[in-house]
Amino acid sequence: MAKIKQSSEVNLGFETAIVTFLDILGYREILRTRNASEIVEIIGRLRNFGKGDGDEVDPPRRMKEARLYSQAFSESVSDAIVRCRTVETQQYSGAFVFELIDLMHAMIECVASGILLRGAMTIGPVHIGMDGKGPIFGEAMVRAYEIEQNEAVYPRIVIDEALVNAYLRDPFLWQDGAFNAYEARSTIDFIAISDDGSYFLDYLRAAGPGEFDDGVAGQFEFLRRHRSLIVGGLDIAALTVRRKYVWLANYHNRFVTELASRYDLDDPKGQFRNELGISPREMFDTLSVDPTWASALDQLKTLGRED
Repeated sequence: MAKIKQSSEVNLGFETAIVTFLDILGYREILRTRNASEIVEIIGRLRNFGKGDGDEVDPPRRMKEARLYSQAFSESVSDAIVRCRTVETQQYSGAFVFELIDLMHAMIECVASGILLRGAMTIGPVHIGMDGKGPIFGEAMVRAYEIEQNEAVYPRIVIDEALVNAYLRDPFLWQDGAFNAYEARSTIDFIAISDDGSYFLDYLRAAGPGEFDDGVAGQFEFLRRHRSLIVGGLDIAALTVRRKYVWLANYHNRFVTELASRYDLDDPKGQFRNELGISPREMFDTLSVDPTWASALDQLKTLGRED
């Protein structure tokens, strides 16, 4: 067993935790266009997808029963959810990778329900309460909220650089307290870097066939739904909203191109067609999002090539 850190934060009632702040992209539009019962259903789904594994367990009765292993707890207000995953536990139980996995699953479930999330992950002192019932507050919660508001912007979960750096050096964030090739492989597919240098949760890459009941077919169905959400968002008149969907479309198209490179699009043995009822070339042709936002520039380039 690991020895729990005795930090100054613990003495003040705080503890180090991974903190994630999440909310629904386009919530104002939902409020404007949906009736109350529909909004209640949407918020209910979000809370169900974002709840922690420690929310429904019996609280510890004795100190030695507390913080045996990493657990996530959550609080919600309207469309916002705060998740806190305990780090300083008696067992090294891979707090970082398991929080990444939970958030990936939340993104998958939300897309399947027509919901897009944005959010931010960080690490730092926060009050959770020994029983995990909160109230949740502290510097890390403020930091996660500020990143979500000022840096996430697009439908993505930004991973604070401070959290990535902490992961590289803190055994409490590793599985079995060992930082090795297995640990690195467990996390590498979850983390991407954006053009602005910020890290974010790469849920498309991480959500391979093994994450779906129907395997490969389930993965492609998820990508179809992801594309459908983007296409619908690109029709929104408000420019600030549409730009968020442009970012998501670019992310989607990059992944689809990468995924296509893993397949023989001619499917010489017919295995892909036999399983999915469509050729891989036809499948990938229907998965990309048409970059309509570039049409004006394309016209200029065409005109510039004329004599």
